[in-house]
Amino acid sequence: MKIKILLVSVPVAAAAGLGFILLRKKASASGTPTTASPAPGKAAGKAAPPADPAAMKEGVYSFISGFRDAATVEVRCRYDSSRFSFAVLEDSFPAESGDSHVAVLSGEDFSMQAEYGSYYAGEDFARLKTELSERHAGLKEVVYGDNAGVLYQNGDNLCLDFPIPNDVSSYLHVTLIKEKGNDDPLSALPDYPDVKAVLSSLSFSQG
Repeated sequence: MKIKILLVSVPVAAAAGLGFILLRKKASASGTPTTASPAPGKAAGKAAPPADPAAMKEGVYSFISGFRDAATVEVRCRYDSSRFSFAVLEDSFPAESGDSHVAVLSGEDFSMQAEYGSYYAGEDFARLKTELSERHAGLKEVVYGDNAGVLYQNGDNLCLDFPIPNDVSSYLHVTLIKEKGNDDPLSALPDYPDVKAVLSSLSFSQG
């Protein structure tokens, strides 16, 4: 399972085949089905201040999707650069990943790691969702703007998977990580205004 988002110029994924190998590894990283529900909790207390339009930036992450008839997929998002940093890391990932590099948005209260995941032959997002629901009892369907996906807890983090429109080979995997010093429950993260804004701004294109 693989995935990623980002920054202005991001190296293209070197080997799409790695995503094929890693799909099951990510889906079962916790080793056993999780019973903790990732359902969003009460309205998050981390209210986002009004964004300065001048501080808004767009992150772009591209990767090669598929084996036959491979295509380049671009994932775009917007974030407030006055309160968050965006970087592409090749090691020391915030969350475990078998990918060569991941995109990370870092803030005071949470971090967000994004990568791409590859389907097995004959799979699609509906099949992936079924398999995840068998491993994660608290899996829930979520919607952020035009992006509908699933949310589940994997160990100490929350994970979200989103289908990529018109892509039969890959999907987007996002990990939400609570930062030290944040006293909110983990389940509150999906309700944070900043999380909602970034995930709602996700857009996909193929070339």
